[in-house]
Amino acid sequence: MKTFLRLWFFLVLACIADARQPLIVTGWDSPTPAQFHEHVAEFEKWAVFDGTTIKPTRRGVDSQNAFSREPWQWEDFAAELADLRAAKTTTCRETYLTLYASPGDVDWFDDAGWREVVNHWRLLARLAKQGGLRGLLYDSEPYEKPFQQFCYAAQAEFARHTFAEYRVKARERGREVMRAVVEEFPNVTIFSYRLFSDLLPLLDVGDVTRALEPDTYGLQPAFVDGWMEVAPATLTIIEGTEDIGYRANSPAEYDAAFTRERLRLPEFLASEHREKFARQLRIGQSLYLDAHINPPGNPWTIDRTGSSSEGRLAANLASALAASDGLVWLYGEQARWWPGGDTKLPMWPEKMPGALDAISRARDPAAFAHRIFAAEKSPPNLLTNADFSKAEGNAPEGWFTWQADGSHGAFSCADGRVEIRGAKEAVVGFIAKVEPGAVLAVRLRVKCAGRGLGALSIGWKTTDGKWTASAHNRRFVAASPPAVDGWQEITGLVEVPRTATRLVFMPSAGSQLGESDRATFTDAALTLVPTGEQRSTYP
Repeated sequence: MKTFLRLWFFLVLACIADARQPLIVTGWDSPTPAQFHEHVAEFEKWAVFDGTTIKPTRRGVDSQNAFSREPWQWEDFAAELADLRAAKTTTCRETYLTLYASPGDVDWFDDAGWREVVNHWRLLARLAKQGGLRGLLYDSEPYEKPFQQFCYAAQAEFARHTFAEYRVKARERGREVMRAVVEEFPNVTIFSYRLFSDLLPLLDVGDVTRALEPDTYGLQPAFVDGWMEVAPATLTIIEGTEDIGYRANSPAEYDAAFTRERLRLPEFLASEHREKFARQLRIGQSLYLDAHINPPGNPWTIDRTGSSSEGRLAANLASALAASDGLVWLYGEQARWWPGGDTKLPMWPEKMPGALDAISRARDPAAFAHRIFAAEKSPPNLLTNADFSKAEGNAPEGWFTWQADGSHGAFSCADGRVEIRGAKEAVVGFIAKVEPGAVLAVRLRVKCAGRGLGALSIGWKTTDGKWTASAHNRRFVAASPPAVDGWQEITGLVEVPRTATRLVFMPSAGSQLGESDRATFTDAALTLVPTGEQRSTYP
């Protein structure tokens, strides 16, 4: 029970640590150090990414495959280090140097071969540190058959040693590797596409050790146990959740992945390392861009659920960002984000029109909504009398007023403004017809005097007027301080729940004590976010 409570504490702490998780791109178009230096300024113009992965080279030769017995020399990385140091970055700060567990042809009992593997880790860690990067992308997937570094049956000495003996040796090699890495880069972050997430099904089979023996990644937990023996508290490990994230298509799936990994991944390690690992573990999420454009019937496709490709990308990215305390990474094969490289591949905004809008919308909904309303031709306003130019008693014509029991606020409407004074809880509201699944941008300007909060509340009703989908209710407040004249803008995005056909748009005020406390509203707007054939990239 104590261990569970400690893990739960780390879960809560991680969730509140940083609401805006980094977003990076990785894939076949990842740049070399020379390409990073040449094109990073152009890459940063996308203005939606925090970083990338970089393919290491030495003297221009691909050097991602670190699990080999080939001798490497630090002097061979001189040009690459110069390129990384010369690259002038503004936003591209969450960047990782790629390290593959390939070709994976060094047996765990091969001392001479492992001296080279450890040196490869050391040199790549040094290059990342001195090049100003965040850390290493460690990819343990076996790309080059028949070698599989973490599969017991694939080892050259398989017939001579038991699985238990290989686990002891893998732990020793993990200790050697991590000692070399932290000597070069004590505060390194090791981000892995798939550290233990692929192994999660093995936790409920009975004997986990026996289940690991035939698995492709069966020796990886022992290798990481070795890391934890010597890892300082400054080390961060990010589980990238590759296979789960590539197929996830709802907030529930991303949330479930986060919770299960946060609480159960430490179980793969020796008991003495679980608490330490939980403290230093972060959960990342992944999205496979190709799955959002592949046609139905393709084994790697995301059901659009009646939406468009970019609509699902926006929704899934928002879900991934909300269910991560590490980073979120986008992977793609059919197009590229980086200039240069294989120019036969199109850029992603060409392959998936609206992709940039989708990413912007997921990362910062309020800013995206603001750009919609700031554009020269924003879509039509779904609210009538939205400028409050026509009054009907103390409320705008066509709008209703409401306040809670025990609230004795006063409403007024004049000169294109509606005001709520001295209210415990009160709203002015408009009911607009909407379509389930539609994405809508909202805007309202507010000026507050005295105590109390002025906000914009959004609720949902069915066609027959019953409240529904309360879990999707929203209350938006201004994100920026008041302007000189006291006005603030509230903007945001909402998606219509499947059970709703009416959106209730409610400028609201609360916690006011008397008539001197008031909230004044103007410039209300509700507009459909264009998608599909109506899409438009906002400046």
